[in-house]
Amino acid sequence: MAARLLDLTRLVSRLGRGPMTGVDRVEYAYLAHLLGLESAVFGLVRTRIGFALLDRSGVEALADLVRGNTSVGKAGLLGRLCYPKSPHRAAAESEVRRLAMARCSRIGLARMVRRYLPQGGSYLNVGHANLTQRNLAALHVAGCGIAVLVHDTIPLDHPQFCRPDTIPGFRRKISAVAHHADLVIHSTQDARAKTESHFSAAGRVPAGVVANLGVPVPEPGPLPEGFDPLPPY
Repeated sequence: MAARLLDLTRLVSRLGRGPMTGVDRVEYAYLAHLLGLESAVFGLVRTRIGFALLDRSGVEALADLVRGNTSVGKAGLLGRLCYPKSPHRAAAESEVRRLAMARCSRIGLARMVRRYLPQGGSYLNVGHANLTQRNLAALHVAGCGIAVLVHDTIPLDHPQFCRPDTIPGFRRKISAVAHHADLVIHSTQDARAKTESHFSAAGRVPAGVVANLGVPVPEPGPLPEGFDPLPPY
């Protein structure tokens, strides 16, 4: 089975910042699923100064941080210099650098991925982060197939509900995905129709598939002794 390179930039940016958002939970669900497979799994994190590549052990350690099983360490000097006003982000990126199997500058992404990822691997982005023309082009140069989950296109469909400064950036992301993705994952048929209309306007409509979002099915535990669930409440 081909190696998977999961973009974990969003989860790292959220460490220490409270409960996970819906998009965070989706990225974590993909992370947990990939760790349950026998195939090779890697993680990619964009940092302030470049990229960090995690192998399976690093991805597992990051999953423990997200679950709260372990705590983020102190920010290193580089983290503090990069984020003097954001101690949570400084500590999170310092932790990622400690976990990384390799790091590179912003222009070294293709070389790093080509060196460490087995040939024929695929890059998976489900968090709406790190979607730029340069980064996706570099991953193609490295030989990766690219699959992107686009959750929705609300900033383009309903700009009145978004901050004005977020709309141009989101449009650039959609353009980058349109030009570089080999496969786009959509959460619903309606989301697919809306997203592909924006892809068409950008000049290319990548292959798509609808994969509905779900939740883990809870397993019922034993009832407390003496508790009768039959009477109405």
